[in-house]
Amino acid sequence: MFGVSFLVPAFLVGGLAALVPVVLHLRRRERLPRLPFSDVRFLRGAPVEQARRRRLREWLLLALRMLALLLLALAFARPFLSDTVSSSQTATVVLVDTSFSMSTPPQVARARALSLEAIETAPDGHLVGVVAFDEEARVVAELGTRAAAGAAVESVVPGVRGTRYATGLMAASTLLGAGGGRIVVVTDLQSGGWDAGQGHVSPGVDVAVSDVGTPAGNLAVLSIEPVPGATVAVLFRSGAVADEVTAELAVDGEVLAALALTPALGRAEVQFPVVLPDAGVATVSVTDGVGYEVDDRRYRLLDPPDPALVLLVADDDASPDEDAVFYLQRALAPGDGFGSFLPQAVRADALATRTELNQPDGEIGAIVLTGLRGLGRRGRERLAGYVRGGGGLLVVGGDGLEPALLNDLFEGDLDLGLGEPVTHAAPVALVSQAPRHPIVRGLGSVAGALGEARFRRTRPLVAGSGLVLARFGDGGPALVEHTVGAGRILVFGAGLGGEWSDFPRRVAFVPFLHETLRYLTSGESSPRASTVGDQPADAVSQPGVITRVDGQRRVVVNVDPRESDPSALTAEQFAAAIGTPSQVVERQGPDPPSTRESGPRLWRALLVLMLLVLVAEGLLARRMA
Repeated sequence: MFGVSFLVPAFLVGGLAALVPVVLHLRRRERLPRLPFSDVRFLRGAPVEQARRRRLREWLLLALRMLALLLLALAFARPFLSDTVSSSQTATVVLVDTSFSMSTPPQVARARALSLEAIETAPDGHLVGVVAFDEEARVVAELGTRAAAGAAVESVVPGVRGTRYATGLMAASTLLGAGGGRIVVVTDLQSGGWDAGQGHVSPGVDVAVSDVGTPAGNLAVLSIEPVPGATVAVLFRSGAVADEVTAELAVDGEVLAALALTPALGRAEVQFPVVLPDAGVATVSVTDGVGYEVDDRRYRLLDPPDPALVLLVADDDASPDEDAVFYLQRALAPGDGFGSFLPQAVRADALATRTELNQPDGEIGAIVLTGLRGLGRRGRERLAGYVRGGGGLLVVGGDGLEPALLNDLFEGDLDLGLGEPVTHAAPVALVSQAPRHPIVRGLGSVAGALGEARFRRTRPLVAGSGLVLARFGDGGPALVEHTVGAGRILVFGAGLGGEWSDFPRRVAFVPFLHETLRYLTSGESSPRASTVGDQPADAVSQPGVITRVDGQRRVVVNVDPRESDPSALTAEQFAAAIGTPSQVVERQGPDPPSTRESGPRLWRALLVLMLLVLVAEGLLARRMA
């Protein structure tokens, strides 16, 4: 049933302030002295106020002032509704672990027997509920009769997710509510379920553990890695397994190799003399008769990643295949469209018609701006909106850029600081400035080759609040990073055509462009692999291969490898991880986090009501004046 509780009940003492208007009212009562008057003839034309009506208004005014103070005190006490059992009713919650480390047949049978035993042995007068948990918690049976709880236990089966004790304890504590009681955790005490000190229970709740036990051993496949001329699978063994097991490597269901082996304890590598193809789904499976069946198989997606679409924007009065755009196309698509990027040359005026620029999850990975001529108002608005929404923009300071238009692209939010071209008497080099930045770090040893390029013409850059990633030999900024909204902007202070420098013919040119655009498109790549816990529970019930919403991209889903280790905690270690009641109170306050103001924010309504009372009090006082 619903009950009203207060987050800060000490503020209720402030309700005594409602007595202040009473004291002031009594002290300021007007006592008129009696005066002798000779004749009442002169009072016949004077207005006579009705004393009874005035007295009624005074009492109403006093009540409004007292009500306003009471509402203020209640609002500061932060009342909230909690959906709990009556505070006088205690209960027992059976918390059943349904992670895949509980999935062997002996564990399933023992967990069911221990859960039924906990229900039957619950203290007299206790209501009984059942909560199942893995990485998420769900109430299987609300607090009620033992029969209903026992029937609910029969439907609880392990899944394929990992163990999260804190999640389960928090849900069980919330179900107990203010009445308190007992939580009986039916689990295998899997050591990866939490870090020490992460327990969540309400003070006064007794936590007991029913240990299901661990299997005699387990063999799991942790990963699949291609190496030159072969494929390596990483296995993990704990305890006793069969003396000889079979490991198979398959691609799209076709077995390519099978090995008989005796795995060593702990992590071990198995090498298959097979080179994986460029596409498909690779699977490594083992036979394990004693451990968890769900981790006997691992998947790896071999499909090449979808290339990111990169728009190369050129002037209207220049051919997109000439000079800078030509070098960019060749560098980003070196052979028959092969590569991580799909470059597409467009004219500046075409941006006005690219509606996908304003779609946060659109297909455009990044934009390279080499020219602005012909970019109208609508095109500038869509380009700025694309960047603010999280897009990546590389500005190449070639001949086609007009500083006045470019620096005003974001309407005062950002001045890119690009100046007019400067011709150098002696060509200047390019030197990296931020060795830990992802672009420079991705270049590796090639970063030193940037200094081989010679620039005859550059544009002065004012970095402002931006980050300087590279400089020219004369000390001026060469590559500056800015952020606008959720997007990134990189400004390069020179053109990438042959008239500006010999950079396009240097060995560092292609790696530089790839790392730069990989950085700008880093937020656009779709995940290719995930664990079961990362997917919605109703979308993925087993590891395997799923197809994304677009119907074309595939994603492999594997179980959490941490759950494959059945190493168990002791009961003492489990209790220490929950913490003492005082430690729990110190971490989460007097109530569990899940119950604090879980209902409507009543204090807001109280403040609004107080303001209405003050308005009514003001109107009444003005009328009486």
